[in-house]
Formats: sequence, structure tokens, C-alpha cells
Amino acid sequence: MNLELTALASLPGIQQAVIADDAGRLLDCAGEMEAPSAAVLVLAHATLAAASELGRRSGSGDCLEIIQQHEGGCIYLHSLPQHRLLLIRCQNADAIPLVRSVCQHLATLLETARPPASTASLDLASALHAEPAW
Repeated sequence: MNLELTALASLPGIQQAVIADDAGRLLDCAGEMEAPSAAVLVLAHATLAAASELGRRSGSGDCLEIIQQHEGGCIYLHSLPQHRLLLIRCQNADAIPLVRSVCQHLATLLETARPPASTASLDLASALHAEPAW
């Protein structure tokens, strides 16, 4: 899988590409930035989970992706099979159309990969308390 993430992280405007599970475990990482902490990964999963809950309650279904604009760049979250997520850190949103096309390929690869060991999902409250320094 690292080859695909390395290729994704090497696209113009992409700083980092990360795959994590719903327990905050880093499964793969590529790019020029330091790997995100478990607390960040749990928050990313909780963000997708909360958006999915909103979608289900409103009749739109699960959340597939979220694009967040921040002062220092853009974070793209994409839901992957087997309770995994793809987190992409971009310099700006200009890279998102290309990232979206690559995500389809990664999702297909994960569907054929061996499923991870079952773990309990963490909720938003757990995510907020994942790093005591907050």
C-alpha cells in the first residue's frame, strides 16, 4: 500500500497522505510532514462518524468525504472500507479533484486486502479526551 500513498503524497500541493483505522492506529503514512498522533487520527474518524450520523438521520446516508479549509491549508477526509479513513493534508483545495480520483483506486485496494482485527470504535467523547494536554 505504501507505493500508492507515496504516489499520492508526491502529487503537487499534497503534504501528507495517511491511512488510519477507527481506533486511531496509523496504518500507513507518506509525505513530508511528521505522522499525525493517535489523537488526531481518532478525531478524524470521529469527524467522519459524526457526519455519517447526520447524513443517516437526514436520509442522505453515510458520509463519504469531508473537505476542511483551515488557516494553514486543507484537510481532506475520505471514508474507506473496513472502518478505515484516508486523511490528506493539502496546501490548498486545488489538489482535491485529483485526490478524489486517486481515492477510488485506494478504496478498491482496501476492499481486496485482508480485513483488520476487530476493534471497538471510539466516539467523539473519547476522541476529545484522547490527548490529556488539550
